[in-house]
Amino acid sequence: MQPSNINSINFFALALQAGFLFLLFLGFQYSGSDEAALWAAMVYLVLAYGLRYFVPIDHRKGLRELKQGNYSEALLHFKKSYDFFSEHPLVDRFRVFTMFSASKLSYREMAVMYKEVCLGALGREMK
Repeated sequence: MQPSNINSINFFALALQAGFLFLLFLGFQYSGSDEAALWAAMVYLVLAYGLRYFVPIDHRKGLRELKQGNYSEALLHFKKSYDFFSEHPLVDRFRVFTMFSASKLSYREMAVMYKEVCLGALGREMK
């Protein structure tokens, strides 16, 4: 049970990520590395997976609980995710750099949408 527009891609953000990867490549090539492309790709992947794993941790936990059908638990995680990104709006606004996310929707918007999905599954209205 997932809203269909959550996986919308912001192609400008995707281009910024490609540009960052290219800058990493240039940096490693300028430093004299023989394997500049390999090092750039490794640094990019470590950053991308690391930031996507650690920054939106409650969002990920909520998605896992939602997939398992634990709507009450998922609702709590999405509330925490919403609160985190409300307290740190720049992290969400510049998610292309802080979490390497190319999504058109912010994490706050996704949290609200997923909270609605959980509440709908639990048969309640959003308060």
